[in-house]
Amino acid sequence: MNRYLAELFHDPGISPAANAAARQRARETHEVLPKLMAELGVSLVAEYHLDPEHRALLVFDAPSIEAVRDVLVRSGFMQYCDGRIYPVSTLKEALERTKDLKPIV
Repeated sequence: MNRYLAELFHDPGISPAANAAARQRARETHEVLPKLMAELGVSLVAEYHLDPEHRALLVFDAPSIEAVRDVLVRSGFMQYCDGRIYPVSTLKEALERTKDLKPIV
């Protein structure tokens, strides 16, 4: 299983805090997430809202980046958010990957 971070963001005008349609869509999105993630073999490790910005960070364990993408699209997040998905690792793991690299400076 691989770990991914999804960064979601939107403009203030489409914020669930200010927009009734976006608020309803956000509720619907969160209602379908558990079943959809189970179907795609994805688990939510952590979720954070970056207060007071219109940004959220979701951390997933998933079989592929495509599975995370499918969760975001099929759940409805992408109807009111823009987003980016990043493969992530610990700093220790990242450092380990560099041990055989020849320095360039």
